[in-house]
Amino acid sequence: MALLARGDLPGLRAVLAARAVATDLGTADQISAELDGDPRWMTGNGVAELIRQLQELTSDADRGVRDEAQRRLSLLPQHD
Repeated sequence: MALLARGDLPGLRAVLAARAVATDLGTADQISAELDGDPRWMTGNGVAELIRQLQELTSDADRGVRDEAQRRLSLLPQHD
């Protein structure tokens, strides 16, 4: 997904916002799979930055973004 490939906060925010409002199960699953397959998770390059971005988004003005960011963080075995 091009928005995640950017590796920046606005791109991640847009994907989390889309996941938060996805009502079609197939679409929601596809967005979740893209988030799970973010190259930063897969390669280990940028994991700390991705976690920092998710932590920042837990304070976002959009409740859906906040909830999705928190949910993603809760799936991690441990984070700071």
